[in-house]
Amino acid sequence: METSLGFLLLMPLFTCIPGSRSHVNQYDAIALKASLLSNYDKSLWPVKSSSTPVNVDFDISLKQIIELAEREQTFQINIWQRLYWNDEYLTWNASEHGSVDSLTIHSSDIWRPDIFLYNNTLSIHCTCMVLIYHDSIAKTYGTIEPITDITVTSAGRVSYLHPAIYTSACQVDITRFPFDKQECILEFGSWIYSSSKVNISLVNPSAGLSIYTQNVEWILNKAPMERKVAFYPCCTEPFVTIFLTMQLERRPFFYMFNMVAPCIILMILNVFGFCIPPDTGKRLAFFMTILLALVVFQKVLSDSLPKTSITTPQLGQFFAATIALVGFSCLASITVIRMSYSGPPSYPLPRWLRLLLLRYLARLFCMNTIGKEKHVLPPAKEGVYNVSDHETNRKKDTLNVALDLSLREIVCHSREYSAHARERKEKKKDQDEWKMAALVLDRALMFVVGGATITVCVVLLR
Repeated sequence: METSLGFLLLMPLFTCIPGSRSHVNQYDAIALKASLLSNYDKSLWPVKSSSTPVNVDFDISLKQIIELAEREQTFQINIWQRLYWNDEYLTWNASEHGSVDSLTIHSSDIWRPDIFLYNNTLSIHCTCMVLIYHDSIAKTYGTIEPITDITVTSAGRVSYLHPAIYTSACQVDITRFPFDKQECILEFGSWIYSSSKVNISLVNPSAGLSIYTQNVEWILNKAPMERKVAFYPCCTEPFVTIFLTMQLERRPFFYMFNMVAPCIILMILNVFGFCIPPDTGKRLAFFMTILLALVVFQKVLSDSLPKTSITTPQLGQFFAATIALVGFSCLASITVIRMSYSGPPSYPLPRWLRLLLLRYLARLFCMNTIGKEKHVLPPAKEGVYNVSDHETNRKKDTLNVALDLSLREIVCHSREYSAHARERKEKKKDQDEWKMAALVLDRALMFVVGGATITVCVVLLR
């Protein structure tokens, strides 16, 4: 009896010892929590008047952009989501409960707004779903264990802070790839509570970026949020929807360094490939090697982009134009070889083609002196023997008939030889003109391909 009386007398002293007050608050908090949840029904929204909506304050902080998959048309993001609302059934007087002004309660023990990502494709964060019957009766089904607790103040202010990784659908426009800008919209809202039951408001006009980690592929320009009230075909009452717009800009350095730069080098080689003499037979092999390399690059690009027939990416247009230029170079080389090295033509160079190539274009490309050397021929020589001399000799020597006949045969053969020689020289002249025309055409095609290469780079890579 004396021991018990002594303990009661010393108890006020223990309450003054540092740390002892926290133990008292812990006991008070446990008792308060049990008292609040003893008659709490988490299937009813936390207002005492059924005509009063629950005002939920919605806020988001962006943590990281995980991936924007162009091929799957999905966008994955890591966010910190914050929800605030007032629960009229979770209020108390702190002075009556050991000055406990806040409690930490398991999130599955009280009512929470069923805010979902409407356009989600896969979500690892789930909240409990609530089904409403006849505007007043609610029933909980499909409850999934949340990953964070909830903080409640003595005034009934509930704070629900939790991280989440969402995967949403995102319509990707690859027209300007790899210089494209994308907008991925995430739609948040209550799944079953209309605006008359749950009224969602924004804390900030845009998502917070204080904890944001930069992405190596995408630049986040802005992340505005907008609140809208919309009607859906399923229901007669409007629903509040929060739209989070992620305005992204691609970092093009990876594609410029690994795909565009090698392609530009191949285009330069394609232009200087015209410096290879056509008669070596290696020019076509050189152009075909460049063509195969570009086809491989095109295959790598197509594997990383979505299969769509609506639009063609800018980088794909660049590769297609480059392949067309290399194909044109192959056809140009075949034409030049056909003009120069397929045997002597059966007809002379047309006059209009001679004027165009050997006069104007040759002079333009500083090849006019070569043209003169090639197609200007020395005058043809006459026969070896003169007929008048033969007649004079025949008159002087009328007795040698056999010699006269021999001389006639020699003169006849000499004339035939001279005619054949003149014909060969004419054919040689025509062949030289065709070769010179082929060289001038080859030079002109090189400048055409070079100009087209510069145009493609300027237009499609700006």
